[in-house]
Amino acid sequence: MKQIGQILRSKRESLGMTLIDLEKKIKIQKKYIEMIEKNNFEHLPNPDYTRGFIEKYARCVNLNGKELIKQHESELPVEKKSAREAIDTLKATHITENDHSTRKLFYIIIASLGILFIIWILSQLLFTNKDEMFKPASLNPSRNISVEKKQEPVSKVDKPAIKKQVKPETSLTYKNFDGSNLTYEVKSQQPLTVKIVSKMPTWIQVFDDKNKNYVYNEIKEQSFKIDKEAKEVTIISGNSTSADIYINNQKVSVPKEAENLITRTYFFKVSKN
Repeated sequence: MKQIGQILRSKRESLGMTLIDLEKKIKIQKKYIEMIEKNNFEHLPNPDYTRGFIEKYARCVNLNGKELIKQHESELPVEKKSAREAIDTLKATHITENDHSTRKLFYIIIASLGILFIIWILSQLLFTNKDEMFKPASLNPSRNISVEKKQEPVSKVDKPAIKKQVKPETSLTYKNFDGSNLTYEVKSQQPLTVKIVSKMPTWIQVFDDKNKNYVYNEIKEQSFKIDKEAKEVTIISGNSTSADIYINNQKVSVPKEAENLITRTYFFKVSKN
């Protein structure tokens, strides 16, 4: 039976993920990841954090960390305090230290609002009715003269032009996610242009249902015009977390559950608007 570190390493390598890739994703130093993969838990800065580290590692490579720990409990150091408990303790301490200052600020705001409300009430009582004595009707009622108001000619106002809603020339709709496969529907009157933009060189393959292969190479940024007769377009990305895909300048969205996949296969079903 493989040790827990060997299982994690095998899964990482099957996804094409390097130690540096994993370090960036789970924020654990590369040297500690290597210790985990070698079951060298006693050499970690704090062996009590072993379970927390393993759970973060497992989640990133699409494994059930809790189940993995349960199956390999005998390989792990005796648990004193987990990483999660240590973090919760630090959070609780931080909240306790700031609780007093937060309540003090709340009371100051409430008191300030109360004072402003009282000032507003007093201003209404003291000043609202005094203006009545200076109105012309109060000074000399006999001089009140009714004056006809001139009716201003009603000008014809042009009705605002109603703007016609223009449908986008290309619509891109996400349909479903299965394993490492993502399916989309594309509707467009125009020929499709696929653009790949990656932070680092990434292996990309693009082909259609006519068996036309547009690229199978390591690229960083490149655009491809898809045959107008194509009904399906497939894109396979070798390092998807660093690459963005655009269809006619529309960025292809990825559901949250697929964000950590290193290798992805995108299926685009193409039809006319």
